[in-house]
Amino acid sequence: MPSQQTIERKATRTVTKFTGEVTCKGGSSRGIVKDLSETGICFQLYFDINAKTGQEVSIKSEEFGHLTGVVQWYRGDKIGIRLKTSSNTSAQISSYFKYFR
Repeated sequence: MPSQQTIERKATRTVTKFTGEVTCKGGSSRGIVKDLSETGICFQLYFDINAKTGQEVSIKSEEFGHLTGVVQWYRGDKIGIRLKTSSNTSAQISSYFKYFR
């Protein structure tokens, strides 16, 4: 039986379930933020937007405002987004954890 590869994450993920909108060159879609960390988001799309690895995206949500990032991976209707790190991004994510968790 093949061994399963373990992926070590830099930041702890928190399971979430709130809506937002992702926009990229291919279009935009509302969807659900499935999990969130200080460095990334797993986003489940309602509609295919042809997001590709390495493509820049913007994410909007009432819970954390407007963030930007890069598509790290995509599988079916889900995309992984690596957030662009800045003091503003950190403040927005910290605010979410403080007020919405």
